[in-house]
Amino acid sequence: MNSPMLQKLVELRREFHKCAESGWLEFETTIKIITYLDKLGLEVRYGKTIHGKRQGLPSQEKMDAHKKLKEHLKCDFDVEEIFQGYTGAIGILDTKTPGPTIALRFDIDANDIMEAQENHRPAKEGFSSEHKNMMHACGHDGHIAIGLATAQYIVSRKNDLKGKVIFIFQPAEEGVRGAKSIVQSGILDRVNYILSGHIGFMGKENEIICGVGGFLATSKLDVYFKGQSAHAGAYPEKGRNALLAAANCTINLHTLTQYSGGMSRMNVGTFHAGTARNAVPAEAKIELELRGETQDINEDLRSRVEGMIEASAKMYGVSCEIVEMGSAPAYKYEKNDFSTYVVKLLEAQGFSVSEGASMGASEDVTYLFQEVEKNGGKALYLIFGTALSAPHHHPSFDFSEEVLEASVRCYSKILLNLLMKQEAAVSK
Repeated sequence: MNSPMLQKLVELRREFHKCAESGWLEFETTIKIITYLDKLGLEVRYGKTIHGKRQGLPSQEKMDAHKKLKEHLKCDFDVEEIFQGYTGAIGILDTKTPGPTIALRFDIDANDIMEAQENHRPAKEGFSSEHKNMMHACGHDGHIAIGLATAQYIVSRKNDLKGKVIFIFQPAEEGVRGAKSIVQSGILDRVNYILSGHIGFMGKENEIICGVGGFLATSKLDVYFKGQSAHAGAYPEKGRNALLAAANCTINLHTLTQYSGGMSRMNVGTFHAGTARNAVPAEAKIELELRGETQDINEDLRSRVEGMIEASAKMYGVSCEIVEMGSAPAYKYEKNDFSTYVVKLLEAQGFSVSEGASMGASEDVTYLFQEVEKNGGKALYLIFGTALSAPHHHPSFDFSEEVLEASVRCYSKILLNLLMKQEAAVSK
């Protein structure tokens, strides 16, 4: 380890990697985060107070099963709402001196992936996920460590600062489910600046990309078709085949993505139907997502998708139900005085900085960004470049842990320069 800070960051990252938990099931993760924030002396909010309406909840059976695994955890605060799926936590540092309010968002959930064992560093060094089909395959374990270490450093300098810092540890980013609920809590109503970021992706090792945009609008939908079962040999005409309705729908949905005004995407990712080979299938379910380069494209595509679903159901005489499981708006980065300020600041500190990049994917932090900008604030997304052992969302994903310290230094330097009681050296 190159420094005590990096050693602590690695320990934190590996602690959270071991207890990887999927969206809305981050029970142990949330309890650990609250415990750390409380020790720092921050005002801590969690449970229903930080949420509005949640999207894409796991089944009650799955939630109860995971709760059983975690009921032994000991803490000196009430965890009832956490075990109901109101996960995540917010830590607030209020200096009581007038100044800007800055929010930082860190996502905390894992992927529904079984972690690789062979030739995988977490397995070799003893910090693999303890949970079947739950793995930090996108670096959110690193984001948690970065957030907690940044909070610790800023608290150590609080007497030199003005304003307020809000550390948001957001659940359920995967599937774009958690941010909208956080926004509805009102925590961002008076925020002047919001920062967030991600390790890896298009960033080169030791590079910081300042000002990432190109986030696609997206909708995640579950579709249920309900027909009528019947004996497939004796009375097939008495049945109403939900499987055929879903299959017809699936094929035709993939013809809808032709748009001249920007990129669009449509994908049916899962298909479940039927109960027996000799029964007309009465039920079917498909899980799909759609994306658009702009909000208008996504909304138009969604309208056409819903029309196709309803037409397929009608064709086979079955009913259908469409349930939204997650969503995020599009977000386009536009260079402004705040981003220019941050670029100059980081370059002055010796960081290798590039400006502007397109994510080409979806991220529900865009809900938070839109809320802050709607109220006149500024938003900025950063990419922290690092070497990867495998792509994001891969069973063998891992990253170079040195990126953790660079990320903390980056966030801390931005916060200090915005919040110092004395004027910052770099002009805004």
